[in-house]
Amino acid sequence: MRDALLGLADNPALPAGLFARLMASGDDEVQYTLATRERLTPSQVRSLLADGDASLTCLLVRSGLVPWPDVPRDHPGWLLDAVLGGVAPAAGWREAAADPDAGVRQEVACALDAPVEVIASLAHDPDPRVVADAAGNPRLPPELLPDLARHPSSVVRQAVAGHEAVPPALLAALLADGGQPAPSRCGACHGRDRECADHAPGIRRVRLAAAGHPAVPYEGLAAFLDAPETWTVATFAARPDLPADFLTRLAAHPSDDVRAAVAANAAVPEDVLRALAADPANEVRRAVAENPAVPLDLLIAVAAHERLPTEPAPRVESAGESELRTLARSRVAQVRALIADRTHLPARLAEQLACDPDIAVARRIAARPELDPERLAALVERHGPPVFAAVASHPGCPAALLHRMAADPAVTRRAMREIARHPATRSETLLLCLAGQDRAARHHAAANPALALSALETVIDAADSSLARAAASNPALPEATMERVIARSLGEGRPGTPPADRAAHTDQRRPSRDRRGQ
Repeated sequence: MRDALLGLADNPALPAGLFARLMASGDDEVQYTLATRERLTPSQVRSLLADGDASLTCLLVRSGLVPWPDVPRDHPGWLLDAVLGGVAPAAGWREAAADPDAGVRQEVACALDAPVEVIASLAHDPDPRVVADAAGNPRLPPELLPDLARHPSSVVRQAVAGHEAVPPALLAALLADGGQPAPSRCGACHGRDRECADHAPGIRRVRLAAAGHPAVPYEGLAAFLDAPETWTVATFAARPDLPADFLTRLAAHPSDDVRAAVAANAAVPEDVLRALAADPANEVRRAVAENPAVPLDLLIAVAAHERLPTEPAPRVESAGESELRTLARSRVAQVRALIADRTHLPARLAEQLACDPDIAVARRIAARPELDPERLAALVERHGPPVFAAVASHPGCPAALLHRMAADPAVTRRAMREIARHPATRSETLLLCLAGQDRAARHHAAANPALALSALETVIDAADSSLARAAASNPALPEATMERVIARSLGEGRPGTPPADRAAHTDQRRPSRDRRGQ
């Protein structure tokens, strides 16, 4: 019954009176699940603090659920948890920033809601890891960045190169040689008595961090066009301000990721883009279709041979009325399907695509809110099971159509999952989902509030513990059933067991706070 208890702890309709009963289970995972519920009351938080272990206390305090006066002072790390939870006064931030443990100071340095003066003070910390975290914090005063760019540690300089407010001139200096004077420490020799013989790898990381910054002057990137660090190169290859000769060179980069970034860049010359449409890598050819400036004929050519994602293509999003008509008249189904993904689709085109004979188009158009129930039924009649999942994902799909699809012997697993979680699905349809073989569909059905009480009572006692958990999380579950599940889990209500003995039995099952906190 443990999984059922976890389901109850997740249930948004759990009565306040049963919260304490679940706490009495003594199960750590149940208590953690209770602690993550929305809108916990102050009394519930106090109950969790009283019975939970040290990790649970940390979770509650860091979530800002425990007022400053109620934060347990005997809890390890109480001050850090309180400041990160936003409940400590300003003095608490300053005290945590002076903690002898560098790990604590690092967490403060990373905090996005830390006072500016605290972040500024940590920029002068003796530990370079703390300074690096402060240098990367967007709340750091920008006037401190030039001094930090000369810090002896390359780790700090790397963080400076990633700061959103670093000036372009400073980025250019870090990009050129890692900054002057040369760093005397790097990540490899931090904490050692002796310095590394060569800090070249650390300096390289500083330069790469600067190369990936969107504000670095592009002239300095010329030395990195053939760099083997593909992540950095792909990052700046997407910049819209790169000159054409840079993009031309990057289009021949050995990395597929870099060439894909170039292919999606609206600034790439048209002849380069057309060459990339014939690239041997699928992701590069698909990226051409994602380019906001791709010529319409090239988009059509790519879509005729490539399987494209279902997200709206930028070029289709910006297409005019005449261009949309051109796409809609294409002989290629995927080209017509591109229109179905468009955010704003003219009603006339929505009607036209709803009558399209191709299944690929039907799948994409079926979830459009513009379609009425009659159109959805027509799609099901015309295309059958291949469009069931798409139709069932339509928020306005009527209950009768959902049942018709669920009862079809050829219904797919994906369609059953969509049907099982649809808010309009009736109980008799959910029973079909429960009787199926798909585990996910069964879970969605068990958690659907429309499931009849008799079926819900049966499922919550199922041998499948994960299915029982889904049923226990159902907000339609009656309070009496919740009480029965809790009582059975705690061993209550057994014949011949008086109330006092049942309480003692519960206490024996519950681990002590001290033992769990060790």
